[in-house]
Amino acid sequence: MVVGASRGESVDIVCEIEADPPAKTYRWKFNNSGETLDVAAERFAKTSNGTISVLRYTPVSELDYGSLSCWAVNAVGHQINPCVFQVVAAGRYIHASSNDSENFLSTGKPFAVRNCSLSNQTSSSVEVTCVPGFDGGLPQHFLLELYSSSSAIPRYNMTSVNEPYFFLDNLEPDVTFRIVVFAVNAKGRSHGVVLEEVTFRDAEKRTGGC
Repeated sequence: MVVGASRGESVDIVCEIEADPPAKTYRWKFNNSGETLDVAAERFAKTSNGTISVLRYTPVSELDYGSLSCWAVNAVGHQINPCVFQVVAAGRYIHASSNDSENFLSTGKPFAVRNCSLSNQTSSSVEVTCVPGFDGGLPQHFLLELYSSSSAIPRYNMTSVNEPYFFLDNLEPDVTFRIVVFAVNAKGRSHGVVLEEVTFRDAEKRTGGC
């Protein structure tokens, strides 16, 4: 079971159990590959009954992504195999049952691209390459908008389907441009990554004469 949550975002994780007799108590544990921790009972005791236990979880750093396991306890004994929820960066609300009949991935907007760079720059062209971020659990594509430094309206935009790579050409010399790159999926688009302002110098003007 995969649970999507952005940093600082609270999600309600519902552990639904079919037990006879009904569950009396629950246990939750968190594991991030480095350590395993018991989740304090007061975080879910008031939202638990004989069939479900609801844990509100809020990741605030990379260390808060990992797996949450839920066990029910009734008069007969402990649940043998826990319900396991893998917490990853994504969206809103998740509901799961022990028989996996309601498992689905919560989705959200994609994360911003990173490590953008310019290469092979000429007097009228340049290549823009970035590293994609998490896609929010949905197919994503990438959008580049080109602005002149004096305008808030894009001069034009380009879309790249497979990767955040763009080749810009036929750019006017001696104009300062601002480049902004977004990741986009069905939920919306990430915040834009602004590249440094770029000016394409006319090669003839840079060449000294006799």
